[in-house]
Amino acid sequence: MAGAVAGTAGAVTEPFHLPPLREDLRLLPGPVSRGGAPTWTLHDPARHRFFRIGWLQFEILNRWGLGRSDAIADAIDAETTIRATEVDVRSFLRFAGQAGLLAPLGEQGTRRLCAEADRRRLSAGSWLLKNYLFLRVRLLNPDRLLSWLLTYIGFVYTRGFAIAVGLLAVLGLHLVGQQWDAYWHEFQDLFSLEGALMVGAALFGAKIIHELGHGLTARHFGCRVPAMGVALLVLWPVLWTDTTDAWRLTNRRQRMAIDAAGMASEIVLAVIATLAWTLLPDGPARTAAFLLSSSTWVITVLVNVNPLMRFDGYYLLSDWLDVPNLQDRGLAMARWWLRETLFALGDPPPEVFAPRLRTVVLAYALATLIYRFFLFMGIALLVFHIGFKALGLFLMGVEVWWFIARPILNELRVWARRLRAVRPRGRTLVTFGVFALLTALLVVPWHGSVSGPAMLRAGHEATLFTDEPGRLIALVSNGTRVSAGDAVFRLESPALDSRQQIVRAKAAALRSRIEGQAFDPQNADAIDVTWEELAQALAEERSLDAQRNALAVRAPFSGTVLDVVLTLRVGQWLPRREALAMLIDPSDQMVEAYVAEADVGRIHQHAVARFYPANTESPLNLRVTSLDVGSTRVLEERQLASPWGGPLAARRDTAGKLIPASAVYKVFLEPRDGSATGGVRRMPGIVVIEGDERSILGGLYRRAVALLMREAGL
Repeated sequence: MAGAVAGTAGAVTEPFHLPPLREDLRLLPGPVSRGGAPTWTLHDPARHRFFRIGWLQFEILNRWGLGRSDAIADAIDAETTIRATEVDVRSFLRFAGQAGLLAPLGEQGTRRLCAEADRRRLSAGSWLLKNYLFLRVRLLNPDRLLSWLLTYIGFVYTRGFAIAVGLLAVLGLHLVGQQWDAYWHEFQDLFSLEGALMVGAALFGAKIIHELGHGLTARHFGCRVPAMGVALLVLWPVLWTDTTDAWRLTNRRQRMAIDAAGMASEIVLAVIATLAWTLLPDGPARTAAFLLSSSTWVITVLVNVNPLMRFDGYYLLSDWLDVPNLQDRGLAMARWWLRETLFALGDPPPEVFAPRLRTVVLAYALATLIYRFFLFMGIALLVFHIGFKALGLFLMGVEVWWFIARPILNELRVWARRLRAVRPRGRTLVTFGVFALLTALLVVPWHGSVSGPAMLRAGHEATLFTDEPGRLIALVSNGTRVSAGDAVFRLESPALDSRQQIVRAKAAALRSRIEGQAFDPQNADAIDVTWEELAQALAEERSLDAQRNALAVRAPFSGTVLDVVLTLRVGQWLPRREALAMLIDPSDQMVEAYVAEADVGRIHQHAVARFYPANTESPLNLRVTSLDVGSTRVLEERQLASPWGGPLAARRDTAGKLIPASAVYKVFLEPRDGSATGGVRRMPGIVVIEGDERSILGGLYRRAVALLMREAGL
């Protein structure tokens, strides 16, 4: 049986009797390869699978009836120019067994089929873990419907239709260009919940057209379309069409036309919708045309053209290169190349390509590996956030293990097995040396400094506000040196002056009344009431005096006035709590730095540090004075926040406050050794603090644990 011939390429064995092939298999002519050699397509109708085989495999199949591996090899040698060996026959037999192309014979064959079925059968838990990211559901057999539609829309496959669409596209884009402001404004309205729902509805309609494009084009070239359905891709519904029958086609351009038909259908839809948007009046129809126009153009370019995912762009590239199963074959080539580059094992490549094609396939495979890593990490984060915390952590762990860690460990096992079977070579020793050096850099705790964005500012600074509304009558200029208590700005209030005069006159009148009542026995009983009124008037007078004094904005400490509002003018009316200027004490400086949560434990009070200004001035020597015990909830230094071009990732909340995207802690530092710069109010930069030594790998581990604990609510 197939499992009995899994020998190595160089093994010398006795001739082998071949089991019969399944009688339902069909051999079809295939396209001519890039090298000019003929190919054939082997069709398995039971599984609706196709296999591309070359000239040697065709000759082996053609002589399968001889029944013996030696007889087939001898016949090919005698009757063709191919130099075939029994190893070639056994290799094809092994492929046929793995692909399920052999007919079961007797009880042993039946047991083999049952064992294969048992290996493919998954438990409920295994099935769920394997399929929760991608589950395909068949909905209908559209073959007859597509044939009926072709009788009415066959004109879309004519050159005249393509020219007409091109002209309409030019016209539509020209008209949109004339109304670009309106188009862009309507596009910005899509960034809302209601807009997202409308875009989803438009994309659903566009994807139906997309899949019909694949199916109709396949039927146009005589292929059968047995199924259409929906797949759940990370719980997101995606339509699909089975165009596997396109493997029958020997014309590569026809296969590429089927690959591109979905995108072409969406582009035609986008062209019509774009032109309709420019012509329709405002209303639901125009909104629908805009949604189809904008979303279809964007999704077609960003998703479908991407060849690194198994969408239309991938199949177009595969057929253009004439390399079926491009991704699988490319990844096999990449694994071989990596092993040979690192260890020079001397293994033959998994298959032979022309030099230029081999470079293209290898570059594609390496790009796919990098893209897959970041894609699966992104999906892991996505599934972490779509459910409650415990489920999210579990699904993220499954995703990281199944798609990232597991393939890497499997490859490492292959490396270990192959290295045990060969003598160490110079390149292997160099690889292990580089690996040991990188491991030491990651594991050895040599990394002792902690860095973070920081702001150099005055130790004493204050914003000067108006305490009372009034008219400005005096102000100082930028750079004026003032002492504590000096009036920096003076205001006047005619209404306050008038009120103060009235209250003073009232108080004087009440004093005169009291003097008169003291000598008038008839009004002696009213003197207590008059004293109470006088007390109220005096209290009001004191309050007005305090308000009048508050019209002078005074310096709370000695310093320099900076950032006087440029629009201030004498005679200008100012409201209460109006910011006027900043007062700083340049002789007293400090630095506020922000460090990551994982690095806080490495910093100690009085630790030395250096501040590197953003303007490339000389660094400033510092020492740590204190650390916040809690993480920073709101960033007060706008210059350090990402919305203002700073290095700290932050977002705005509904109140406009800057909220850090990750946990950061504030560290306060002061200059040492008389290294204050003097005269500098605020200057962003980077601070480097001497902390406890820690390895890079240990730091990454602590950051990951802190992130997981925070997200899990622990």
